[in-house]
Amino acid sequence: MTDFSALFQPGNIGSLRLENRIVMPAMASQLPELNGRLSERLLDYYRARAEGGVGLIIPAYAGVSADAPLMFNMALRDDSWIGDWSRMIDAIHSYGVKAGVQLMHVGMLYLFAGFVPKGVTMKVASGMPWLNGDIPYQVLNQEDIERYVDDFGQAARRAKEAGADLIEIHSCHGSLAGMFMSPITNRRTDEYGGSIENRARFPSRIVEQIRKEIGPDLPISIRINGSDDLDGGITIEEAAQHARILESAGADAISVSRGVEFWATTTIPSYMYPNGSMMSLVDGIKQAVRIPVMAAGKITPELAQQVVADGRADFVALGRPLLADPELPNKLREGRSDEVRRCIYCMNCLSFEATMGGGSCSVNPYLNLESQYPPKTASPARKVVIIGGGLAGLQTALILVERGHHVTIYEKEPELGGQWNIARAVSDKEDFVNLLNYLKQSLNKHEVEIYLDTEVTKEKVLEIQPDAVVVATGAVPAVIDIPGAKRANVVQALDVISGKEKPKGKIVVLGGRYTALETTLMLAEQGKDVSLVTRAAFGLTLERVTFRTLLNKLVDHRVPMYPNTAVLEIVEKHVVVRYNGEVLELPADMVILAVGMRSENRLAQELEDIVPEIYTVGDCVKPKNAASVAYQAAQVASRI
Repeated sequence: MTDFSALFQPGNIGSLRLENRIVMPAMASQLPELNGRLSERLLDYYRARAEGGVGLIIPAYAGVSADAPLMFNMALRDDSWIGDWSRMIDAIHSYGVKAGVQLMHVGMLYLFAGFVPKGVTMKVASGMPWLNGDIPYQVLNQEDIERYVDDFGQAARRAKEAGADLIEIHSCHGSLAGMFMSPITNRRTDEYGGSIENRARFPSRIVEQIRKEIGPDLPISIRINGSDDLDGGITIEEAAQHARILESAGADAISVSRGVEFWATTTIPSYMYPNGSMMSLVDGIKQAVRIPVMAAGKITPELAQQVVADGRADFVALGRPLLADPELPNKLREGRSDEVRRCIYCMNCLSFEATMGGGSCSVNPYLNLESQYPPKTASPARKVVIIGGGLAGLQTALILVERGHHVTIYEKEPELGGQWNIARAVSDKEDFVNLLNYLKQSLNKHEVEIYLDTEVTKEKVLEIQPDAVVVATGAVPAVIDIPGAKRANVVQALDVISGKEKPKGKIVVLGGRYTALETTLMLAEQGKDVSLVTRAAFGLTLERVTFRTLLNKLVDHRVPMYPNTAVLEIVEKHVVVRYNGEVLELPADMVILAVGMRSENRLAQELEDIVPEIYTVGDCVKPKNAASVAYQAAQVASRI
């Protein structure tokens, strides 16, 4: 059993004592009201993490200025917001957990959001050649700088009045303070630009102004980039000097991050990045300062223990892991690490779907729905049959058995997992098995009956006589209706990923979403001669950070890509396409289809009016990502 004792030693940031080293960092959500005001759902969200045993919660950033509004953003731009923050901080404090407030002026992060609100001008440290008339922006003058320094100070005063235990300054990723620090976004020639000291002047003045407003006791943390991960941006050597300057200005802790959110892909590292992808930067900052340093960036519980035990960081920010399992700290403390719902860094939590109430999680069906957990005990308990042992079937089964139902699972394949077994075979997705292992282990603890290699028919269901049936029969790969699509050299991407098909020669992949991109990248990494064709734009509807990461990797491998390209015919040695109005022949010894999935719901249709209750869940309803499946499983299971 892994020892997690280092994580549960108390630690200090300035005069603030934290009972453990685990921090929930500031992360945006869609849980406040549209105008940013506090909602019950947001309170439930933070209550769940506080009850779960985290040492410090820093709720999503508070906007400091009236001219930089954001939807779903609990601001602190005037005194009317103090009451909302006070209620939220009191809710966190009621579990014995400390609460910080992160202050931010959004700056260029509007570009990550994808829009600048109507009537708003984006504030920037300096002009850049690629900013154009489509993006309304204003370069700050001296008067603006003075106003924003005061805005931060006044917001900190309000945070203190609301009961905050710590003030954090957001000075990274492309926010206004972070822009000043970076040579790629700060090209000023006055006292706020040029040298490292000058570029750190704005955030340093913010620290000093906040200290003036809040007094000597309340600690100040500042989150900075250890690297911009861009040519011409902040390097770790510069970041170390920034950290020393900010320490001298009065900062009590440095929180280390990386990347410019609307440009680089490293700020929120996906499954394609290694665990601890920011730790080399944390090491550089830790060696430069005497104050506590906080690490972040795809840190597993085991790595968190090692980082703190070895003194590489004083605190660890576990963002997405606490979305996946709010009880993670308590489980680690109590020796129940095998019960942790482990984040798989799939990035689905960054996607917004209004039908699911905002962001969702592949691992945690109750993310942003905390008031629905734990699910209500069923009365009476019923006999439920689950047909299909993929993610949808397993997630639904687990919730049903937790509610007290008697559940039996039937799977036609010799192992559980369905399409997830193929998904986790993709390069860099090895950790996706953690979700499958968790579900299997949990069902085993509940002694759920599972029958493998068993295909269920209508007659079989009639023989079992269940009270309810949940059909989770999944989906099958879609095909395309073009001449030559049934040739022997045309195969499905899922068969390539699973190893059933061995690509050779010149290869063309058809499709523009995850499966197409990942299959193409896998082949390119193997040194194959591969091209990618899609009839629309690449990445439509995909989570943007993951899409950009995949796209960058394909560019690095010099993969030819043809967006908005119609496939006219597949022949023996090439694919005929219409690209930019011209008909071209792309050499192809093999064509790989990655054009989506088609629901397999035949059995559900056959069972209509035959069983007392029938429900469908997962891809057999409509092919969706794993987070949508988890959400749907929770909703279906709650109705039985």
